[in-house]
Amino acid sequence: MNKLEKCGYWMMLSDYDIGTIDALIKGERWVYVAYLCQQAVERQLKGMYVYFIESEPPKTHNVNFLFSKITACESFRAEANLERFEARKNDCEDFLMDVMFYYMSDYPFSYKNITNRFVDRTLAMELCEKAKEYVIWLRSFLPEIEIPNIPS
Repeated sequence: MNKLEKCGYWMMLSDYDIGTIDALIKGERWVYVAYLCQQAVERQLKGMYVYFIESEPPKTHNVNFLFSKITACESFRAEANLERFEARKNDCEDFLMDVMFYYMSDYPFSYKNITNRFVDRTLAMELCEKAKEYVIWLRSFLPEIEIPNIPS
């Protein structure tokens, strides 16, 4: 696979997460809505990492780390409309910091953490709206890339 195909794969997963968020909203599964918001953004960033850094993304869920690596790299700085990027960079970083809280680990030390992540409808809908908004905004810094269909 070349970098465009790999980026398209990550974008496909991000889109799948967003579609799943819509299904979870109907079921009122608010904690999982919040979690998939984080995952959708993470996967979008991993696609951008592949495209701009031309390397496999690190095995991390730290969206702030991915964002900073991508936006500091020479190819991003050369290709992106930096004025448009800088206008929303800080707001995006704030959102990434917030959405990181909702990543759920299944490791033993996190057994009690789900109760600390209580999410109500209002918060879930706000996270969903912002996640969709920032996925679109982040994607706008990429060229048009073919996104494969998810097999049924």
